[in-house]
Amino acid sequence: MRTRWKTFLLPCILLTAPVGAFSDVKQQIQERSERTVIDQSISAEQARAKAQSRSEYGLELRPFVTDSDAGFALRIYLPDQWNKSRLREQLALVAESEQLRVAALEWRELMQAYRLFCDYRMVKKQLVIYGNEIEFVEPYLAKADTAVEQNHLSVADRARLYSFYLDLINDREVLKADLLETEQELRLLLGAEANLAEMAETAVVGMPAESEFNALLNSALNNRTDYRQFDVQTRSLTAAEALAKSEDGFRLKYIQPAYEMDYNNGESSYGISASFVLPWGTRNPDIAVYQQQRMLALSTMDLQRSIIEHRLRVLLKSAEAYYEQAVDRSEKIKPLLTRLALDMETMNTGRLEELRDQLLVRERILDVSLQTAKAISRKEKIAVDLAEELGTLTP
Repeated sequence: MRTRWKTFLLPCILLTAPVGAFSDVKQQIQERSERTVIDQSISAEQARAKAQSRSEYGLELRPFVTDSDAGFALRIYLPDQWNKSRLREQLALVAESEQLRVAALEWRELMQAYRLFCDYRMVKKQLVIYGNEIEFVEPYLAKADTAVEQNHLSVADRARLYSFYLDLINDREVLKADLLETEQELRLLLGAEANLAEMAETAVVGMPAESEFNALLNSALNNRTDYRQFDVQTRSLTAAEALAKSEDGFRLKYIQPAYEMDYNNGESSYGISASFVLPWGTRNPDIAVYQQQRMLALSTMDLQRSIIEHRLRVLLKSAEAYYEQAVDRSEKIKPLLTRLALDMETMNTGRLEELRDQLLVRERILDVSLQTAKAISRKEKIAVDLAEELGTLTP
């Protein structure tokens, strides 16, 4: 079954994400992420992996004292029969896994920032809309006071005018609080000195290009760092298993030279001993553990792939349905707004007795304008959701 992406347009929407915007926001995210300590993390993980390989020489002083004699032995542990190339591969995979982990965290924070910019732009647009309405109503307040004093306007009509104005003020203050909260969250991600207004102009995620579903799924599997981590984990466990298997068989474990002094006879002696691991009954128990962990990683990888495929299908289907609804809404509302705009020009005579009807019309237009701003923000967030699932802004 071929799934095609349909393109539906809403006014004032950017359909592409400029490279500059992405790099600016991404740079801010990286500067404030774990990338600043990634080298130390990789070094620590590699040291742990190397220590587990038991690949270093070791020295152990073993003194002893009895009633009749004293002595000491110096045990020298020899490296196990590990393969240097396999160990280097394991250490490289440790570094790759850590880098992917940090990249996955950065990607989630980047997507969070882009969603917050959707809210930021929406609230900014709504504040402009409220500002225009408040600017329109304010001159009528003084006129209404004078008209009531001259008995040209009822107190009830003035109360309705003031109530409408008060609602506008209250709603705008709520939006201002929402804007401050959004700015705070963005600055926590991007830094206190980030130019949010400038970034918001271009930090818009584009919809994926028209493509078959399998192509989009493959893009997600290739680009998503959280999914690629499972592949690295599987390869790391395979390398660890191979390393453990190479340690089986006959090998020299340690050499122990010793010196002993006999108090009773006044004699001293030297000796040397060694420890050998025979090739039977010495299978490394870690092999079974690595095999089980690798099977678990593969199963988890398959599960994650199914989840990605399912979420991608749902998001594409939901986006298509929303776009169809948005187009239908636009086709129905646009001619009505055009008609109301023409009527508003006729009604805008400045006379207070016509203000009540005029405000009713403006209130309806205000609701539509606010909902349009929400619809645009919702469309932008759908694009962000798809980008997060695909693991890239430019599939």
